[in-house]
Amino acid sequence: MPINVHLRTAVVGACAAALVGAPTLVSTATAQQAAQQAAQSASSQSARQSVTIVTKGDRITAIRGTNGLRAGRISLTVAGRSAGTVEVVRFAKRYSYKKFLADFGRAFGPQGNMRALKRAIRKTNFIGGFPSGTTGTVVLPRAGKYTTFVFTDRPGRPETFRAGRVKRSPRPDVDARIVGKPGARWGGSRHLPAKGTFELKNTAKDVPHFLVMQQVVEGTTKAQVMEALMSGDQGPPPWALPAHLETSSLSPGNSMTVNYRLPRGQYVLLCFFPDPKMDGMPHALMGMIRMVHVR
Repeated sequence: MPINVHLRTAVVGACAAALVGAPTLVSTATAQQAAQQAAQSASSQSARQSVTIVTKGDRITAIRGTNGLRAGRISLTVAGRSAGTVEVVRFAKRYSYKKFLADFGRAFGPQGNMRALKRAIRKTNFIGGFPSGTTGTVVLPRAGKYTTFVFTDRPGRPETFRAGRVKRSPRPDVDARIVGKPGARWGGSRHLPAKGTFELKNTAKDVPHFLVMQQVVEGTTKAQVMEALMSGDQGPPPWALPAHLETSSLSPGNSMTVNYRLPRGQYVLLCFFPDPKMDGMPHALMGMIRMVHVR
């Protein structure tokens, strides 16, 4: 069960795999294709620039649509079969993907170097992204070089692309909003339609957030989820159901939109980004858990 991966990594502190995107939570191909076909046209109309990132396992095999690309809101499609979420980031000057991985290695090594984690957060602008089979929009804040990669427990080689000066594009219409807030809390809509587009926004001051949206048995409580997170049990919790959705990370102030289709029912919102102020504790263990309903 996908959520069990998060439970184990959260409890043992191996957050590197859950840091910038949840470990692989592959939904059915049919659902992914339906969501993509149903929502892609609306997304493209609002964000006229369109980029497709093609993946295979832990590698990015192609980036299409970057010819003449300008910064601003773009329509993003992740195609292929990725082993994790596709991340789009912008590194600070003289910072690099190699240094980024090294800092995460130090943060989650034997010494638990939180200065390294703080440096990685400070020098990386997390723009967003998705697993394969997903579409939506992300915002490239300024002209320059962007890095993209598949984030897994063994991240693959990065690829880069460039964007020119900012072109203003409107945000597509959304059916719901999910907000990652300061103090490791969720806000936004408590009810989402079964099919549509939601906006994910990070209003925290200094830490990224990402979303794992896991279907649960109706009536499951936040206390039950927290108990499972703390238990360290190897098996899946009895309340976890197969349907789920995930995103990559967003730095403070950033937002993205996600096109989706999900079965109706109750879902739990989780974020497992580690907090350097709490010695790398995942946000979910700090109480970043919220119940919502898809109708």
